[in-house]
Amino acid sequence: MLSDMEKQEIVEAIENKDVKKEEDKKKRIKNKAKQYLMITLGVLILDFGFYFFLDPAYIVSGGTMGLSIIFTPMIHNFWPWFTNSIFLYIVDVIALICGLIFLGKDFFLKTIYATLLSPTIIFLFERGLNPNFFLQTIEDPTTVKIVAMIIGSLFVGIGVGVAIKNDGSTGGMDVFQKMINKLAKVPMSVAIYFTDWVIVLLAGFVKNAEFTYYYQIASVVFGSIGVFMQAYIIDMICMSGRSRRTVYVITDYPDKIKELIYSELDRGVTFASVVGAYTGIERTMVICTMDKNEAYKITSEVSKLDPHSFTFVSYCKEVKGYYEKRGII
Repeated sequence: MLSDMEKQEIVEAIENKDVKKEEDKKKRIKNKAKQYLMITLGVLILDFGFYFFLDPAYIVSGGTMGLSIIFTPMIHNFWPWFTNSIFLYIVDVIALICGLIFLGKDFFLKTIYATLLSPTIIFLFERGLNPNFFLQTIEDPTTVKIVAMIIGSLFVGIGVGVAIKNDGSTGGMDVFQKMINKLAKVPMSVAIYFTDWVIVLLAGFVKNAEFTYYYQIASVVFGSIGVFMQAYIIDMICMSGRSRRTVYVITDYPDKIKELIYSELDRGVTFASVVGAYTGIERTMVICTMDKNEAYKITSEVSKLDPHSFTFVSYCKEVKGYYEKRGII
């Protein structure tokens, strides 16, 4: 038989477990709400750059929005009611169906929100906002192109970066790129560049809804610069706060280097045995990932501690997993 105290302890343990489960549930809901809020913000920024800058100036920088800039004006000549949002709805729905078939239900559910949100926002913009609102005061066509390319690419890059950083997807061309990656067995980076550059190159044949008899290299140049700008901004946002430096020290005094790092930076280290190919001498390599300013500091101290050590520093584009000061969670 259990004593009254033991029974009370069991009851309290169950109650504490229930409270913790409820707190965890609320935390998950809060995090999910924050995630969708940031994805919504990212898509809104993306659509703002497209609607007010890229589309009015005919800057094609890849993606389904680039296809919309090329083909929507041509279709609009035959059906005046046909707009960018309708084109994007059609292409994105086709992309979602293909994603469901070829990439599975999980991918479909993760991409459906942002995929349909983007054309919906553009649809609302089209109901009453002038797409030339910001560019109409600029008279020189070349200046219009340059301004639209810079500002539009900035907004699109930020929007996509914010969405991706919060585990979202802007859908559309992302689906086809993942399909190429999966079915054609090519790296994802190749699939992305292939689709974007095909669309950019295609833009050289088209201008203001009319097929021309000469190739307009200017459209390709502006679109290409836009692709590079957006890729750089997306990468900068998605990797911000995660880039670090990894210091490698090949030394005969690994314990001293370890204690130096412990005392100066309070970071953990990894030992690896290495052998010189020419000398055949076995030494120890001390490895430590740290902040950029810490790397500058520690390499200077290492050279003083062991002048014969071999030290090199590599750039870490992204650091995931456990990365904290020793003893701090």
